[in-house]
Amino acid sequence: MTRRGKGPLDPEALLRLGTSEHYEDPELYDFEYRDHRHDVAWYRGLARDRGLRQRVVELGAGTGRISLPLCHDGHSVVAVDRMPTMLDHLRRKAAGAPTDVAARLEPVLGDITALPLPDASADLVFAPFNVLMHLYSWEDLLRCFREAARVLVPGGRFAFDVLLPDLEWLTWDPEERHSVTHFTHPRSGAAMVYSTNHTYDPHTQVCHVRIYYDDAPKRPRAFKPPPEPVQVVHLAHRQIFPEELRHLVAAAGLTLDSLGGNFRGTRLAPGIDSQCGLCTRPSGHV
Repeated sequence: MTRRGKGPLDPEALLRLGTSEHYEDPELYDFEYRDHRHDVAWYRGLARDRGLRQRVVELGAGTGRISLPLCHDGHSVVAVDRMPTMLDHLRRKAAGAPTDVAARLEPVLGDITALPLPDASADLVFAPFNVLMHLYSWEDLLRCFREAARVLVPGGRFAFDVLLPDLEWLTWDPEERHSVTHFTHPRSGAAMVYSTNHTYDPHTQVCHVRIYYDDAPKRPRAFKPPPEPVQVVHLAHRQIFPEELRHLVAAAGLTLDSLGGNFRGTRLAPGIDSQCGLCTRPSGHV
């Protein structure tokens, strides 16, 4: 795996890039995921079912795709993220929201394995949109689950979603481009092409995704990857299997209420994209 004419990247460098590069351009990030709505509805529904004015902690809140709708619903949200670029963009978006909505939002720069929050200070903790897949060891995953349990009130709920590992997809040809999509860049207005490929490391369970941005060919010519892309963005996702999630929930002292697929509660099976977990901090949890 290389970057724009440079030498191969070592595993640690790949993880550093894969943890942050995709989140350094929040405007492009918002544009790319503007139609991703099913998870927003699921998390809003969980908060609504629990009642009015819930205290929510969102892990990996990013630009507020989920946090801001929760604030619009009347809940208070502590939006935790490790990327200043994403939180700065969230603050700009909140500044354009009604005053009462912005007042319910608290952006916090922090580590989701060591939350800068007091014990029993949240009714709900949400870890949406694969944020847990940026925790690359079982130790960090367990720390995060334990932190979620710690900040929850007794009876509070922790909800999360991560991709269901697709063993066939993980072994696709790492040189072939996939998801080839023509788009107009939201800032420059340039006609561009988005495509991806990936390499899976079964030893670490990390999939290293490469996102390529290229100038679009003049139509009707078909897109052919050029020797040098305009930009390559790395994204590292640790694959988390269902039994591992069940173990993490139990080891953190939480009770698993459900683990289903695609925000519908369906049984996990081939063709399911997302694992959606919902668990509770028992009343006697210490």
